[in-house]
Amino acid sequence: MKFPWGELILVGSTNEFSVCVDIINPGSEADSRDAYLKKGVAMYYVIEGNGLLAGKPIKKGDFKKIVAGQNMHLKNNSRKKLKLIGIYLPPYDDANIGYKG
Repeated sequence: MKFPWGELILVGSTNEFSVCVDIINPGSEADSRDAYLKKGVAMYYVIEGNGLLAGKPIKKGDFKKIVAGQNMHLKNNSRKKLKLIGIYLPPYDDANIGYKG
């Protein structure tokens, strides 16, 4: 799926989880600053670049876990693409992303 901020590629999905690749363009943000996971768990592994996850720095090689209710705002504040592998339990669904505020 292509978005103004980049691309979300669904690699595979089962009834229990899905694996995606997020590619965030330089200077772009995926979702709004108040985005959060409504239920389940999301895990991100940074495969290229650096940026911010919930306002905290992330870089290549970082592995981060997000649980329901936690902020999951991703921002690429660099000049190169930010690429992450995302594992979502339950499977990724836009309806599982909430917005506070």
